[in-house]
Amino acid sequence: MLLDFQQVLTAARQLPRPSQVELVSTLLKETTPGNGEPLQPLVGLSEAELRALAESVLASRHARRLRQLLRLNRDAKLTRAHKAELDALLEESDRVAILKAKADYTLSLYAA
Repeated sequence: MLLDFQQVLTAARQLPRPSQVELVSTLLKETTPGNGEPLQPLVGLSEAELRALAESVLASRHARRLRQLLRLNRDAKLTRAHKAELDALLEESDRVAILKAKADYTLSLYAA
């Protein structure tokens, strides 16, 4: 069975948060950008700043709104405006997850 990107993303979002971070971290370590260069660590940040990024979460009001919109989506009650808002919040959530993974990756390089 071949899954498309959206199905994989939906399944990944159902994982517990620590598993999501581990998955993103693993993907970032194994994936190279389009130019073939290896993933670059975050530079210019202290260890404390990297730890803060690694532990960051989506703002509570955004997380609350995301849960509301996901419930509406589950119940097939999303308007077009809701769908656009949901997409934007999911993108923001993904950006936070990627930033967290990059911070973890950078910290792992310092520990090595």
